[in-house]
This record gives sequence, C-alpha cells and structure tokens, in this order.
Amino acid sequence: MQVYHLSHIDLDGYGCQMVSQEIYKNAFENPILYFYNANYGKEVIARLEQIYKQIKLQDTGSKAHILVSDLNLTLEECQKLSQSVLELNLEGFQVSFELLDHHKSGQECAQKYDWYVLDTKRCATKIVYDTLLERYGLCDSIKVWLEPMVDMINSIDLWLENTTFFEFGKVAMRLIVEAKELNRFMFDDTDREYKLELLRNSAQFLKENNGHILLDNAILEMKKCFLKGSLLSDTLDNLVSYYQCELLRQKAESCSVYWGQYRGFLSYSIGNISVLANLFLKHNTQFDFFMDISTRGNVSLRANNACDVSLLAQKCFNGGGHPNASGGKIDGFKESFVYADIKANIQDILES
Repeated sequence: MQVYHLSHIDLDGYGCQMVSQEIYKNAFENPILYFYNANYGKEVIARLEQIYKQIKLQDTGSKAHILVSDLNLTLEECQKLSQSVLELNLEGFQVSFELLDHHKSGQECAQKYDWYVLDTKRCATKIVYDTLLERYGLCDSIKVWLEPMVDMINSIDLWLENTTFFEFGKVAMRLIVEAKELNRFMFDDTDREYKLELLRNSAQFLKENNGHILLDNAILEMKKCFLKGSLLSDTLDNLVSYYQCELLRQKAESCSVYWGQYRGFLSYSIGNISVLANLFLKHNTQFDFFMDISTRGNVSLRANNACDVSLLAQKCFNGGGHPNASGGKIDGFKESFVYADIKANIQDILES
C-alpha cells in the first residue's frame, strides 16, 4: 500500500496527516506513506509534481493512492491533477486519488468532480477521520485518544466556542503555528515529524481538568524532549542549533556548492543563520562558507576565516560586508519549492 498525502500547513492540515498515519498503519502491514505539505498557490502544484515524480520511481503496475486534504484546488489545478493521474495510469501505474476538504471556495470544483469531497460542516481532519474510519476501521487503543483529538481540532477550526475542547484547541492551534524551530523547506520530513509528535503528545492532556493550561505549561518541555534535551538541560535556542547542525551535516553532499576552490553549504529559507552557520562551520571544517537564500532572493553568507565572503558577495550577488559575514541579493530571483532547482540556480551564478 502506497499513500501520498498532501495537506495544508496549519493545525487542521497536520491533523489530517496524524489521522491518516494512524489509520493506515493500523489497517495495513508496513504501509508506505509519503507526506507533503503546502500552502496555497504555486506550492500546491509543486508538491503534486513531487508526488508524480515519486510514483514514477516505483515499479510499473504499483498501486498508489493520492490523498489531498484541507486544500481547495482551483478548477485548473483539478484538471491538471486528473490529467496527470490519467497519464500515470496509461503508463502502467495503478493510481487512485481523492480530495477531502471543507472550504466553501471549492464548491465549483466539488460540483464538477466526483473525487472532490466537500463538507463545510466538518473540518478536514474530521472528514479524513470519518472517511478512513469507515473504510478501514481502527483499534480501540488508538481510537480512544485519536477521536477526541479530532473533535478538538474540529471545534477550533470551525470556531465552535461552546464546545468542550475549544480552549484546548486554541492552545493546540498556537502550538503548530509557533513550531518554527525546524525549517520545513530544508528539513521537510523532520519538521512534519516534529509537529505530529507535538500533537500526539498533546493528547495526554486533552481529558484532564484544565488540560489546556497543562498543555500550555508543557509545550516548552515537549519541544526540548524532541530536540534531544530536557527542561533543564539547555536553552531551546541551543538545542535547536545543535539539532539543526546535525541535520545539516547529514545533507553535506547534497547541499554542497562551489565557488572556485571554495566549498560552501547552501541552505534555503532558514533565516537568522549567524549562530547556526558558525556552529556548523566549526564542526564541519570541510566547508569554507555557509550560504542561505531567502524566498525573495536575499543572500546571507558566513565564513570562519577560510573564505572572504565579502568578496563572494560582491562578485556574485551585488553585495558586500565583512570577510566572515556578508550578504547580497539575486536579481530576478524566482521563488521555488524544490531545493534541487534552487541549488542548480545558485551553482550557475557561482560559476559565472
């Protein structure tokens, strides 16, 4: 069983993926689950393209199911999805797909396509839960904590102020919004794992008296535990830096770029890299500089006396600064959601 689940980037979107992960793992032995997240606009198409490419890496004849949740597609996007799945099936794959959503703005699409399920009276998490529960069932040991979490997300996403879990939902919504310690473009899978783990850990407080207050007090400890620390082991900032540094080290080969004789590490959209970049360069001396590109094409450069990044910024990015800390700007930069495309563009600039 191969499932490709694309969802939104808020509490409801991640709630959908928490539900699908639990139900599919309960229903199938060793299901292959691929998760993707997107905001609206161009990112939706970019993530769907990633899904098509991933399916094509599988053996012809493989069965795959594409699930889109908490995202209302445009008519053009719906037509593109239908056409792409048809082409995959003509190539010999066995691909099914469905969209489960609650945004009224998708009504025109829902009227045109039978695979577009729209219900404005339930949040997307509850639609996914009800749909997959009816289809596959769920053991009581999981249902006992998952179903209340679904009701909680439904209460806050539809803003049902008089429901039992509304106050808890306010805290849970903030929990996801403020879980920005890991960059989702550089650390997509880990960032998602982080948010889903925080949600699952939240369930222990849901039925407690003043559970919303207990959750509010526990958030910092929950975050630190995921980052391999504890409440009193270190500051959150330091734990995040060391955790990210290790994640970056694992990407050393795939994220390397070269400017002449110098080797650099390229990150995308991390921002505020001073502490992280210096820590990374200190522990990974095979790199001469660290470069981060923002979604608007702003360039941040750091070095540790191995390369004059002020000269790099001046020559390649119309910028400047200090030998170990500089910046610049890429004219005409086009935002992308695929790291490989960003890297190819930057390497071309460095070589030219």
